[in-house]
Amino acid sequence: MKKKTIQMLCFDCAGSLFLGSSIVCFAVAANFAPGGVNGLAVMANYLFHIPIGWATILINIPIILLTFRKLGRDFFLISVKSMLISSLFIDYVLCYLPVYTGSRLLASVFAGIMAGIGYSLFFNEGSSTGGTDFIIVAMKQRNPGLSFGALAFAIDGVVIILSVFVFREIWAFIYGMVYTVITSIALDGTTLFLKKANLSIYRDESEQKTEADTAGDPQN
Repeated sequence: MKKKTIQMLCFDCAGSLFLGSSIVCFAVAANFAPGGVNGLAVMANYLFHIPIGWATILINIPIILLTFRKLGRDFFLISVKSMLISSLFIDYVLCYLPVYTGSRLLASVFAGIMAGIGYSLFFNEGSSTGGTDFIIVAMKQRNPGLSFGALAFAIDGVVIILSVFVFREIWAFIYGMVYTVITSIALDGTTLFLKKANLSIYRDESEQKTEADTAGDPQN
């Protein structure tokens, strides 16, 4: 148990480093919003100068209240832990890193790559950073036939469209969409790498359970 806890904290810190850097060092400086709750937090920071990490926590509170009964105790607790660590990293650690001031297009690409890696690290410990993930999991439990990808794209799309009115330019939408596409590609690529390298906590536990079930099956 102690080893697993240390592994999960390492994944949380690494995931927070990548995801937070994508927001603090690239998205904010380039004036575009990622999708989901992180995007809403970036817009809150732009409009009201609320720290992004704290804005993320505040936005997640009503989402948590509406969905926690449907999420399952373990997933809920692990995800809240990851969300808090990620938010603290954004406001109190990554704020000291230099920001990228070059091409906004490149900023959206770099942000997408780092976010994809970050999200993969969280997902591969069986966790999430809350927000959109909580909503999607709750909606899928209510209607299992819904597509995870379609739900994620729809929610992120609404947030990115909203960013056009906040930043008052169409480029915010374009860079947000570039970010979303690159994030998906980086997420899939990193997840595949972690599985092949046998570094996924979540996968290891699933495989161990499968192997134990197989060993206990007299027909095998």
